[in-house]
Amino acid sequence: MNRIFTRQKGIQIPDGTMVFPFFDGLDRRNQLPWNPREGFSIAGGEIAPNRSSRIHVMPLVTQVTVVLRGLLEVRMKDPESSWPYTLKAAPQEAVLTRPGTFLQFVNPTRSAIQVLYMVSPPFVFEVDTDGRVVYNDAVVFEEDWEELKRLSWAPPGLEGQGLTPEARQEAIKRLAEQKGKTGA
Repeated sequence: MNRIFTRQKGIQIPDGTMVFPFFDGLDRRNQLPWNPREGFSIAGGEIAPNRSSRIHVMPLVTQVTVVLRGLLEVRMKDPESSWPYTLKAAPQEAVLTRPGTFLQFVNPTRSAIQVLYMVSPPFVFEVDTDGRVVYNDAVVFEEDWEELKRLSWAPPGLEGQGLTPEARQEAIKRLAEQKGKTGA
């Protein structure tokens, strides 16, 4: 494919980090050679100095986080682990996060960390005209690691999010309709 994909305008997502999409699964302008809703999405990310994202989990998607600049600490608790573990990823290293893994990005340095997120199937994030989140493939928690453990990794916010394959498809349908109306 003879095409360059440009990083789009950044948005701050509910976990507290900045995300800059290159393409998502619904951007018809890119004319991807596969069905983008079944492929993947790519976005740049930035974690501010001395900051951590909030702990979150993505029940329906797999994410690969590639470090472009900085040293990223990734705290995760996957379904097979009884307690979170920390991985440290340097530039040109990647971390795989499977569905259902609790995840937190930590930047312990004085410089911003730049990453590349690749998500399959494409990450879905929908907001209404007032900026309220309607659907998010990630569930973001207020609780810390100790509190999540005390709740046996089943916090109240996890069950009430409506993150089902059917709800995801409805969000994709609404987003496609919106893009069709705006021509974007």
